[in-house]
This record gives sequence, structure tokens and C-alpha cells, in this order.
Amino acid sequence: MKETTTKVPFQFSRYGNIIKSFLHTKIGARIGFYLKIKGFNRVGIIHTESLTGKQRFLGFSYNSRVNKGADLIASLITGEVQNSISTPLPPKYIALSTASLTPDKTDTTLASETSATGLARALGTQGSYTGPSTLDGAASYTVTKSFTNTSAGAVTIQSAALFDAASTGNLFVEANFSTSAPLAVNDVLAVTWTVNL
Repeated sequence: MKETTTKVPFQFSRYGNIIKSFLHTKIGARIGFYLKIKGFNRVGIIHTESLTGKQRFLGFSYNSRVNKGADLIASLITGEVQNSISTPLPPKYIALSTASLTPDKTDTTLASETSATGLARALGTQGSYTGPSTLDGAASYTVTKSFTNTSAGAVTIQSAALFDAASTGNLFVEANFSTSAPLAVNDVLAVTWTVNL
């Protein structure tokens, strides 16, 4: 009797698993974003000091989509409920957090989401869209929002997320900032998410 062998698809092979593990490190997520791998995203932050008008670019942070984010996209594309996403909307609401996160694929909320005046979750503006340049190529779009700290005191923002609703809703992506943003009263924090599709 002739013995048959079954070839394991690359994504499930030993090497495929090593690559997947690497892509979920900080440097791997950055590489995934620049390779335009679907699901790898970036958030950029600019802090403007109210007293001096000085702007500081605080850098980019790279992340990948959480499980609920995948469910949300599948629900939007199919028009059907996917894993309890009953009212899918585009993820354009930016939320800020005062905590440094330990991101996990099963996260559904943003830890320590702030509701400080002027810094609470808000609808972002869809900016540029870049379509694919090849068959099955990546596409991307941006969502931006400027927040002004109009609360009674200083607030330090350390992370952010994208949701599909003004409150509760479905978490799409989350990320720690590369540098925390200590906001004095009336300081402005401009947040730009770039989402790879």
C-alpha cells in the first residue's frame, strides 16, 4: 500500500506559526503595517501646548485588530450578525485612555477610558483613502480627531482605541502611544489612525 502525505498549508506550518508570533510583537506589528498586511494599523499623535503653541509629534504606535474588530468588519461586509455584532457601524469613534494597556485579542473595552471634559470618546473624521494598486492589494483610510483638554486639571493620555459607537459599541483596534501625552488645561491632542484593509 502506498503511503500518502498531506502537505500542511504554510500558515499552519511551524514557520507560519513563527511568523504569526513575530507579527504580534511591537516590531512585527510595525513591519506588518509597512508591508500593508490587512489588519495591521497605526496611530499617530501630535501634542500642542496651549501656553506656548509648541507642537510635538509623539510618534507612531503600531497594532493589530482585536477579535471584535474582525467580527465588526465581517458584519459590515456580509450585512449579517457575526459573533453577536447586531448593529455594525463603521469604526470612526476615537477613545482615549489614561492607562498603559496590555492589549489582547479578546479585549472588548478600552481600559481606563477617560471621560474628562474635551477628551471623551468622539466621532473622528474620515480622511484620505488609498485604494489598492494591484489585484488583492491593500487599501487604507485614516480617521482623525483633535481633542482639547477643557477639564479642570492636567490629564495624561497613554493609549487610544477605535469604536463603532459613541458609547459602549464594538472595539475595533487599540494601542499604547509610543510616548504618553501629558495634557495641561487647553492643550490639544491630535490623533490619526491609519487602518489597513
